Amino acid sequence: MELDQPRVAVVDDERNVRELLEIALAQEGFVVRSAADGQQALSLVREWKPDAIVLDVMMPKIDGIALVPMVRRLTEAPILMLSAKGDPADKIEGLTHGADDYLSKPFEIGELIARLHTALRRPRLAQPAVLRYADLIVDLNAHIVTRAGKRIDLTAREFDLLVALMRDPGHVLSRDQLLDRVWGSERDVEPATVETYISYLRAKIDQDFSPRLIQTVRGVGYSLREE
Repeated sequence: MELDQPRVAVVDDERNVRELLEIALAQEGFVVRSAADGQQALSLVREWKPDAIVLDVMMPKIDGIALVPMVRRLTEAPILMLSAKGDPADKIEGLTHGADDYLSKPFEIGELIARLHTALRRPRLAQPAVLRYADLIVDLNAHIVTRAGKRIDLTAREFDLLVALMRDPGHVLSRDQLLDRVWGSERDVEPATVETYISYLRAKIDQDFSPRLIQTVRGVGYSLREE
């Protein structure tokens, strides 16, 4: 029965690759659904909730590297990236963006299947329900933000932006990275939108507190760290 079989989402703009993987993985006992681009992939992951994802790097609309953090907002399922680019730097880029494994094209079906089985056996780390930095606390389940014991009311977008910063404290996130992590597939928004929401967030998080936590790194982006 499908309920007992691991579900794998295959995301690749090449039809022959999708069909090959659909057949090979189905023969191995996986339930497979596929998407031809990043937009379809986000809908598939959101609605079907696969147990693992095979993701091509070079795709139209949204490439695989940009897609990984968007998918990570929806699931912690292991992501195995496929790419014709086999340079170590390309592999490192994919892994640092949130992928779990990386396989260069052309690949052996047997190796891909073995890697999927390994990834599915590996226990996933539970995501923390509460994020803390200095005196700032975010309860992800209750959607509650407090600083120095005082509750702070945020809009849904402000909350998502704060969570993105708190998941990488001390690291500088560019406007494009924040657009990917917070706005996801809604990429019709302008980069200046990030600046606008950062200002909204500062007015609530930093204005009446010390030290200020949301820092601007000129020409680079934004970071959550004490001034």
